[in-house]
Amino acid sequence: MADELTWWELLLGFFLVAAVPVVIGGTIIVSLVGLTVWTTASLRRRRRRRRSRAAQCAGAGREAGSSAPTCCDRAR
Repeated sequence: MADELTWWELLLGFFLVAAVPVVIGGTIIVSLVGLTVWTTASLRRRRRRRRSRAAQCAGAGREAGSSAPTCCDRAR
């Protein structure tokens, strides 16, 4: 006949049973977030480059009487 489990053994068993899905689920969530950040990094770089170029062009207005081309006058 099997001995009855103590409450420490039951608590340890419940903890182990609960820890497995938490560890696996956490790993999956962290992996998906990391992959999403990694795949969108190039898009964020492109947007940042375009935004900084637009800000440069907006701030590089022509002085009165100047005929020098600005960065916005160049063909893209």
